[in-house]
Amino acid sequence: MNILPFEWSESTSLANELARPLKQVSVESEPHGWPMFVTLWRSDGTGLRVRSEMHDVAERREVGVLRFSHVLAPASNAGLMDVAPTLDRELTVSKLLIEESGTSAESGVILKGDDGDEMIIVAGVKPYCLAISGLPSAPSKFEPEYPLDRYARVPFQQDGPLEAATQS
Repeated sequence: MNILPFEWSESTSLANELARPLKQVSVESEPHGWPMFVTLWRSDGTGLRVRSEMHDVAERREVGVLRFSHVLAPASNAGLMDVAPTLDRELTVSKLLIEESGTSAESGVILKGDDGDEMIIVAGVKPYCLAISGLPSAPSKFEPEYPLDRYARVPFQQDGPLEAATQS
């Protein structure tokens, strides 16, 4: 089976980056209204930007895989919103994997607070768009590329103590 992993080119652990406490989220949408980017903002002012990249897995069949990158400031057209206070602590992170045409793709993440609050970010039904749930005000209807019950939910293990990730 082919595997399409999350796209991450930084030297730090992506699992550790995703487990860091959140303060705010910004969402950038294109004129058609669908979210194209979401940025997870931490209390130290750093951001982790998420977007969906499409990959061909068969003739006339493609799947979205999440791409992550560091950012320093919100985009001018991004709407900032606070997250649930329970997401302002170390998070439990799960990957959402989809199998399609002999390929397993890392297409989403679930960020879970210690009281059960969850934020889901997954490739959306529209190419290059995202589906986001768990925000105080939704930027659009939650429409993932596939029904959520088709995704395998797999723990995304940290590479070591979270303190090491926040000091780099």
